[in-house]
Amino acid sequence: MVRPRNVNRVKKEHEVRDWEQEEFDSRTQIKNAAQAVTDLGDRVAALTDNEIKKFQFPEKFTEAIFLYKSMGQGPALKRQKLFIGKMLRQDEPLLILIKEKLAEAEGKIKQQNAHFHKLEQWRDRMIDGDDDVLSEFMTHYHNADRQQLRQWIRNSQKEQEQGKPSKSAKELFKYLKALEW
Repeated sequence: MVRPRNVNRVKKEHEVRDWEQEEFDSRTQIKNAAQAVTDLGDRVAALTDNEIKKFQFPEKFTEAIFLYKSMGQGPALKRQKLFIGKMLRQDEPLLILIKEKLAEAEGKIKQQNAHFHKLEQWRDRMIDGDDDVLSEFMTHYHNADRQQLRQWIRNSQKEQEQGKPSKSAKELFKYLKALEW
């Protein structure tokens, strides 16, 4: 029996270097870095139209992104994606600007998600806990309506006991979100 060559062979993940780097050790590293830049253009195209306009990229790049977003499946889409990658590789200051803007946007999203998780924890603690949790919450958020919070907490506890969907817990979470923003 002939044993296949690639059995038990582990493929190592290599670090993809930044395109702005001066030197590469091999052509493979150059190709991987170029592909990473093209994928960065794809990430920009995944943003909403308003976010792209808000970033205020150069007009030619913005037009190329909007054209890419408007295209259907096919070889033209691939060519446009490669064209966007080529534009980014030729304009390194734009590439650096895009990386900074995307990192900033991702940081805001992470911060917002952490905030929502904190609010979910407050909601769950209030529903599961006693009045001490509500008092602790009121020390942090003075402008909250204690009576309305107690009503939602009682209703959501009743819904949990009866096995109903937690409509009141959703309302409580919406209220907590409105307090912060």
